[in-house]
Amino acid sequence: MKVSEGARDLLATEALALAEQLPPGERRAEFQELAWAAEQGEIPRDLEDRAGELLGLTLETGRVRSVHGAGGVQALVGLWRETPQGRALARSVDELNQALSALRGSLIESLRVAPTAPGAYSITIAAGDAEVRLVIDRAGARLSGINVGVGGVGE
Repeated sequence: MKVSEGARDLLATEALALAEQLPPGERRAEFQELAWAAEQGEIPRDLEDRAGELLGLTLETGRVRSVHGAGGVQALVGLWRETPQGRALARSVDELNQALSALRGSLIESLRVAPTAPGAYSITIAAGDAEVRLVIDRAGARLSGINVGVGGVGE
């Protein structure tokens, strides 16, 4: 995975900051290796998951914004999208949008939001003869089920 000039120092700084917090061992060494790779401008495939893990953590907690500002956030979000985690989320959102297209052109009859757990929600959209259920939580937004007509296809 290529790392742009603008993201190299940012990623290296974040990887070293995390490595310093970890006890000596394999995980610490992986983040130190990630920092070195970031400085070189290329993350090897075997460290792409670690890069995604690190970027997700630093972006979600707000550390990137507080340390590197809005420009740092922009650079690292762009890099995160190239990680396995970023690509998986993009695929999930594409699938969700495909499922929601079943409602296109239908009048929305009901829309319900319900909490399912701390920080997690379900959304049910009924339109025409279709009902779509979504789940939104820390993992993202995803399709929970679709019912079409009597009986539907369920989950």
